[in-house]
Amino acid sequence: METLLDALTLYAAENLIPRFQRETAAQTRTAWHKVDRLVEQLRAPSPEADQYLEQLRSELLTIDFNHERATLRAGLSIGLELGRLV
Repeated sequence: METLLDALTLYAAENLIPRFQRETAAQTRTAWHKVDRLVEQLRAPSPEADQYLEQLRSELLTIDFNHERATLRAGLSIGLELGRLV
């Protein structure tokens, strides 16, 4: 059973998750750009550092949420496909 789970995980990572991530690719790319800018701003001490840090956290949560959503959809897709086979 572990081999099947490994195979399904690999299949999802290579084929399904990237497909589902296309829907949020622009949002994720924008979030990564914002993260990069915020990190640069945090490197220079400023009174706005707390605000930048909060924005950074928010963008990282957006990126993580998009990835988790794609992973969940990949799992559901595999489950539905397996359900059709039985």
